[in-house]
Amino acid sequence: MESPPAADENWGLRGVGNWVEFIRAGLATAKAERVVARRQDDRGRPRADHGGRTVGTVIAMSDSPPGASTHRDLWAGIDLKIENADFHFDGMKKALQPPERPPYTVRRLIRRNWHTPFYAHLDAFLSAARSVPELIRCCFGVDDSSKMKDWFNALDREERERRREFGDKFKADYDAFCALPLGTARHISQHRTGFAPVEVMVSGRFGIYAGGPIKPIPTSETRELPPKYGGLQKPIAVEPSWRHFHIDSKPLFETCGEYLGQARALVSQARALAEKVHGASKLTSPMSDM
Repeated sequence: MESPPAADENWGLRGVGNWVEFIRAGLATAKAERVVARRQDDRGRPRADHGGRTVGTVIAMSDSPPGASTHRDLWAGIDLKIENADFHFDGMKKALQPPERPPYTVRRLIRRNWHTPFYAHLDAFLSAARSVPELIRCCFGVDDSSKMKDWFNALDREERERRREFGDKFKADYDAFCALPLGTARHISQHRTGFAPVEVMVSGRFGIYAGGPIKPIPTSETRELPPKYGGLQKPIAVEPSWRHFHIDSKPLFETCGEYLGQARALVSQARALAEKVHGASKLTSPMSDM
């Protein structure tokens, strides 16, 4: 990149103009360098266009059939669900973190309403993770719902046959994931009671507190004292940790971590199967207006 323009005795509009031109030139040079680097990186990497043909460094789009998609496009939404599940799992942990204690403060601050964000993140986590096998089946196999039937029958015969083959080979992994306990918890939350069957039990300094999604436990406790000592009562925080939560008599956080790991493993298995069954052949993206 060329050097900046030298200082001018008549600095003003002309000087500002010089700097603007300099900045524009620099941005144009940097953009050109990125384009060249990208082309060098992509050189020799074959890619499949929307029509299923293998091309060089660009993807031919002009004659692509409506709704056709590269495999990368179809995996993007599935990967996003994994990221969302991970985000909400992390949100569950953060909801239980106690507030920061100001300097030189001995007493712990009482945490206000950890209950709402914690269970909201739990619900979102269960929903995102459970959607993964459904998306895989819809994008690469056969979604047997009535709304998808007409769409599937409109595909060309060769794609329908590949999708059926993928669906048959994916079924065992699909069924195994759907049968996991947290899949049932998500179904209960969304289609039965409105909340997951989670239990929390915390041993405080002056009592034991049990609750769940619709039964919040107290955020603080106080020692029972005679009325004449009422002024000495100071609330003490009741602080649940990840160890205090259970679902189906199993530690909630460990179960969620395993569930997220199983969702990731399912994606890896499905990727390998999709590569074997579909290869670089065209796949039609499911329509979003159903």
